[in-house]
Amino acid sequence: MALLPAGVIGRHSFAVVIGGLFTALIAYQVGAAGQAVEDRANQDANIAFRWGDGKYGEAFYGMRVFEIRAASGIEVRATIVIGPGNAMYHDCGKIGRAASHEEAVRRFSVISWRVDGVHVGSETRDEYSLARAIIEGHR
Repeated sequence: MALLPAGVIGRHSFAVVIGGLFTALIAYQVGAAGQAVEDRANQDANIAFRWGDGKYGEAFYGMRVFEIRAASGIEVRATIVIGPGNAMYHDCGKIGRAASHEEAVRRFSVISWRVDGVHVGSETRDEYSLARAIIEGHR
């Protein structure tokens, strides 16, 4: 085996490392672009939004009910915005399931702010409710 002058192996290794990093960066960017396309395909769609009064003021809380497409249908989720123009929110998580967008709208599009809390459902039935003490417990 022939001996190489000092520093040749170091420069060669450096080039291999830089080439590997560049390849990894390109692969990451391609993967991220693919994930962005997939995320847009699964974007959530609003079902309903309604402001409600609270002990901190009128129209202080806003509930957003939205859907996320899942393999087995539609997941219905909700969040509560705390204070208009504020980044604070309460994540209610998954509040139900539906077979289609139409069913999700039919079952979860009515938001009613009441003395005891917020209720989500239809004109004839509540599908989800959250107590006012939990909603106003952010302070």
